[in-house]
Amino acid sequence: MIDPTSLAWAIISLTSMSIAAYVLNLYIKIQHIFKRRHHQRKVSVQELYIYPIKSCGEIRLSNSAKVTPIGFEHDRILQVVSRVDTKDSPLDPDWSFCTPREKRCEKLFHVQPKLIIDESNTTTTLELSSKHVDNSFKLRLEEVLSRFGSPVTMPMYCKTMGWASAMLEDCGYNVGKWLEDATGITGCRLVSIGKHYSRVVKVNPKQGDEVPMIHHEHAGVLSSSPPWTSLADEAPFLLTTRSSLEDLNKRLGKGKQVDMRRFRPNIVIDGLQPWEEDSLKRIRIGAVEFHVWQRCGRCTMTTIDRDTLERCGEPLATLGNFRERENGQRNFGMHLIPARPWELKQARVFVGDEVEILEYDEERRAEWIRIFGKSS
Repeated sequence: MIDPTSLAWAIISLTSMSIAAYVLNLYIKIQHIFKRRHHQRKVSVQELYIYPIKSCGEIRLSNSAKVTPIGFEHDRILQVVSRVDTKDSPLDPDWSFCTPREKRCEKLFHVQPKLIIDESNTTTTLELSSKHVDNSFKLRLEEVLSRFGSPVTMPMYCKTMGWASAMLEDCGYNVGKWLEDATGITGCRLVSIGKHYSRVVKVNPKQGDEVPMIHHEHAGVLSSSPPWTSLADEAPFLLTTRSSLEDLNKRLGKGKQVDMRRFRPNIVIDGLQPWEEDSLKRIRIGAVEFHVWQRCGRCTMTTIDRDTLERCGEPLATLGNFRERENGQRNFGMHLIPARPWELKQARVFVGDEVEILEYDEERRAEWIRIFGKSS
């Protein structure tokens, strides 16, 4: 005869086990749904750009870009410099970088570079053209590099962004004269990174983000150093997103919309929510890991139409309405620094590469969620 008490406990146990199994199965399904949604959100590289001459036209790369410790290969390795000698500005003791922020230099935007690589892949020619002159100018980069430190071209102290001086190499009279004709910048010269060049990333006091140190190990000895950069304003790489540009253009309204040229990125990605790039701390693109260092504060260069050279207050005014932080910086895009530059060798970033998010900056992420009310 079955004991009623034992039967009751058996029923309760079976019922509990069924409920537990149901809950466990439901939990697994929910987890599967979240994982599937996560995998469905593919963040990937859509566009790649280099700017061989700082402040001049861009080259959009159709396939890939080689990664170096100071930026993409051929990115911002040259800049136009001049001496300023007017009633309003005394003669500079050094040559100074030219920027379209100054109206006298705005035609730099119309200097269009083109890289021509021969079939043997041993010679790279930089061809320059502009709608303001009839002829183009060709400069063999290997020839320029081979002259570094020779009597043909002398090192020159030149002011770079941030007004620090760097030792750069003069590329010669002929290209300087062509640039003077194309831009109207009297007495300008083209200078390049050479063996004397050294420039490290520094803290931007207006942003306040600490520069991530690069750690090295050699013969079992650990050391660290600040990262290096090209002639770019602040960092080796600049990342922007299509979604943030789309959101900005919605706010600007019809007839005032801008394209990505206003922001001069190296890497354009898609798959994030608008402005979510703020919250990233470490990412991997292909085989390359990057520190997502700081937000990029924007200046009046963004307000210059790249085709007509007309100036207006946008998009800077609209960015000021919702992207200006307490430090006064109106941000668009993020500066990237390679995490392990000594491992790069022949590393490349390809159009279509997946962007893997390795770590979020929790403080910036909380700020992004608070302002935009979103989380992924």
